[in-house]
Amino acid sequence: MGRILETWSDWSSVGMDIKIEEMRDYLDTLNKQLDQMPKDYEKRIEAGAEGIEDEDERDEYYEWHSDFYWRYKETFPRIFLNSYHISAYSLLESEIYSVARRVGEKKHEVFDVSDIKGRDYLESASSYIKKLTLIDAATFSSWSSLKEGQRLRNIIVHSNGKVTKQDNIEVAKKHKVYNESNEELSITYDYCKAFLDTLRTFFTELYRHTKAGDFL
Repeated sequence: MGRILETWSDWSSVGMDIKIEEMRDYLDTLNKQLDQMPKDYEKRIEAGAEGIEDEDERDEYYEWHSDFYWRYKETFPRIFLNSYHISAYSLLESEIYSVARRVGEKKHEVFDVSDIKGRDYLESASSYIKKLTLIDAATFSSWSSLKEGQRLRNIIVHSNGKVTKQDNIEVAKKHKVYNESNEELSITYDYCKAFLDTLRTFFTELYRHTKAGDFL
């Protein structure tokens, strides 16, 4: 039996579920392609090497192609998954900001969520919602994971993935996204899936509270 949609909170919750599923399908589709690319490239390399009889020439051939193979195997997946996490975090920011605006509109507040001073959209919107509804998102079980996801996102955006501070290194290691060889973040497929689950958990709880208080 399908979910009964009675309130704005119900509709918003379903809408967010759809967005998360779209992000998950996108992640799975692109990850499969990225996984296949080095395999296909390796086949092309081996096919090209079959016609090279001279051993030294064959070694040069493999050496020349090794950099390109490494791009398909390591570089492209790292760039994609790091970028994907930025997109997933942007979904979090846009959704909670939308909730905050809706709360303010329903209460006919003269000040907007944009008037709230905070370090970022997540904190500003959460503070605004708490001020008007007493719903404290910072007490949700998923909050700490969101904040850690925010920290990883900021490292990618502001430091191009380079991790230098010890506390950031600890967070990256906790989520198994720290590459010790180059001291950079390498967001993984598993982490991306886990972060989507965290988003679902967070907004399920948020919309349950907004529905109970008829805040949307």
